[in-house]
Amino acid sequence: MKVDEIFGPTIQGEGALAGAVSLFVRLGGCDFRCSWCDSLHAVDPANANLWRELSAVEVCEELRRLRPTWQDGSWCTISGGNPAIWQHELVELVLALKARRLRIAIETQGSLANAAFGHADLVTLSPKPPSSGMAFDRAKLAACLMATPTGRACFKFVVADEQDFQFAREVAAIYPDVPVWVQPLTIGPAEARAFPGYRWLCEMVANNPLLSEWRVIPQLHVLAWGGERGR
Repeated sequence: MKVDEIFGPTIQGEGALAGAVSLFVRLGGCDFRCSWCDSLHAVDPANANLWRELSAVEVCEELRRLRPTWQDGSWCTISGGNPAIWQHELVELVLALKARRLRIAIETQGSLANAAFGHADLVTLSPKPPSSGMAFDRAKLAACLMATPTGRACFKFVVADEQDFQFAREVAAIYPDVPVWVQPLTIGPAEARAFPGYRWLCEMVANNPLLSEWRVIPQLHVLAWGGERGR
């Protein structure tokens, strides 16, 4: 598979594992091109010559070099791009990491189902809102949820404005048993990122009694390291 970067251990900055220590594997390639993508280095085909072609075993060896010892049950997060585009390769990677007693989190936009979801400990589905410029396909999201064992999926929505907020509410309402995390859109250069929409988003959720189970967080890794890669 094509690998954009392998890094860690560091702190997961988003979603259900926010604040948790994790190793990271970012695969190259994506079937989307969001207007505000913050990881174009893993998306734009123009960067493909910078991606490394590695086997599942080689990825595991590199992770072991980054952290020579780890406790059983330590987290490894696989993201992209969209890692789900690598069909059997992603399955091989997840199984190889599980054999080394790592817990696996997969991050995807929910546009492609993958058998690897069935082996992961957590699948974060991040349907892209209107501000992304990408079309939402309800049937494809449903297929992703069908491929994920009950209790192992969560939603993560990026919210830039009221239209995005309404989109998150509508999608979440279809699947009331799937936990929801929302975060404000992070824009601008790293030194200028101050999450201007975070207070607004907190108030939107806090003032709606139907959303009391939602969790609202900024991107914690951006607070700590700005836009630095490998963090």
